[in-house]
Amino acid sequence: MNLLKGLRSTLAYFHSASGTTSVAPRLFPATGFITVPASTKLEEENWTWYTPQSFYPVSIGDVLHSKYQVLYKLGYGTTAYYLVIRNEYVCMKFMVSNYPSVQREIKAYDILSKVSKTSTSPGKRFVRQALDHFELGYNERKYHFLIHEPLGATLQFFLDIAEDGLPIDYVKDLASEILHALAYIHSAGVIHTDLQASNILLRIQDKIVLKEGEEAEMEHPSARKFIGEGQGQSVVFETREHPGPLPRWIGEKSGPVLCDFGEARTGKESYTELIQPAAYRAPEVFLHLPWGPAVDIWNFGCMMWDFLLGENLFPQMRGLDPHTASQNQLARMVALLGPPPEALLADSGPRALEFFNPDGSPKGEVPSDTLESLLASGLERTEKTMTTEESAAFLAFLRRTLTWTEEGRVSVEELLVDPWIAEESSRWR
Repeated sequence: MNLLKGLRSTLAYFHSASGTTSVAPRLFPATGFITVPASTKLEEENWTWYTPQSFYPVSIGDVLHSKYQVLYKLGYGTTAYYLVIRNEYVCMKFMVSNYPSVQREIKAYDILSKVSKTSTSPGKRFVRQALDHFELGYNERKYHFLIHEPLGATLQFFLDIAEDGLPIDYVKDLASEILHALAYIHSAGVIHTDLQASNILLRIQDKIVLKEGEEAEMEHPSARKFIGEGQGQSVVFETREHPGPLPRWIGEKSGPVLCDFGEARTGKESYTELIQPAAYRAPEVFLHLPWGPAVDIWNFGCMMWDFLLGENLFPQMRGLDPHTASQNQLARMVALLGPPPEALLADSGPRALEFFNPDGSPKGEVPSDTLESLLASGLERTEKTMTTEESAAFLAFLRRTLTWTEEGRVSVEELLVDPWIAEESSRWR
C-alpha cells in the first residue's frame, strides 16, 4: 500500500510487569552520519503527495508511546517499522495522517484480532495480525501506529530476481497457503481487494539479523536529511540494507504472510468502489457492478499465473491511455475466457458500452492467443516442464478462478480441494 510510511525500524520496549522502567533506552550516535543535501529528494519525499506533515516526526533513538524505541530504518512504502518489544523484535507501521486507507486498515485488523482469539483456522498463520494499535497527536493532527510481527522480504523481491517466475512446486505451496489465508479473512467478513506479490511477505528465518541491524546502526549511523529548523524540523532517514546473508532471512521457516489491509473492505455484502491493481481487476469492477469476496478469487488466479510464468495474464499495455488499455484488457479476457454473458453486460448498462459494442463484441483489440497457447509458450520461455496432464490440471484450476461472473467462480474452500493443489492443501487441514 502506497499510503504507509513503511519505514522498517527496530524499537525497544522498556517496561516491566510492575509498570516501572527497567531498562534505559539505548543512546544512538548524534554524529558520524552523512547529511543528505536539501536539494536531493530522499525516498518517501519522491511521492507526489508527500509533505513533512504526512507522518509523525520521528528520529532514530526516539521512544514512542512510552514503550518503543526507534532503532533503524529498513524500508518504506509498503513495508513497516521494526521494533523490539520485551526483547523480541516486532514491526511498527507509521500511518499517513487523515487518509481513508488508515481507518480501513485499522478496522480490518480489529475484526481479525477479535476473530483470532477463538479461530482454529489454519489460515490464521498466513495472515498478519495486529499486536497493538495506538494513536499520537502532533500539531493538531492525529497519527495511527500498528504493531506487528516482523517479517522479511516480499514475494515481489523474488519475482524480480527470478524474472521467469517461481518453481512450479513452490507456486503450488503458495497457492494453498494463500487460499487458506483468504478462507480465514473471508470467514471474518474481510475482503482484501489488493492481492499482489508486494503485499505478501515471508517470515524471517533467523531473527538474529534484526539484532545485527541494530548494532550496524550504532557503528555506522544511517544517512539522513533534515527538513526545516527548530521544533518543526523533521528527518528523513535513508533505508538500511537487510543485514546478514540471504539464508538468514529465507529458509524453511519462511512461510508467506498476507499483509497490507489498507484497501480491505468490511461490514457489507457488496461494494461498488474501484479496487485492485489494474492487471488484476475483476470484470465486475471494470463494469461498475456490485462486487464481493469473489474479487479476491479473480485476483488470486491472475496472481498464480504471474507466480508461475513471471508475467501478467491481463497486462495493461504501456503507451496507451488508461481507457484504451482497459478496452484491450477486456478484449483479451474475451479471447482467453470466451464472451461475457449477455445478462452481465445488460446489468452494467451504459458502462458496458465503453468496452463492448451493442452486439456484445469487444471494442478493444482481440488477440489470437488462448490460455493453452500462452501456457505452452510461457513454459518454453521460462524453461519449465509440465506434462500434458499437469498443464490441463493447472488450466482447469485457473479457469475456476477466472470467470466473467462472481457466481461462476468457485469458493476458496472448493479451490483448496482442487486436484492441482489438493496434496499441498491437505497439510494444513
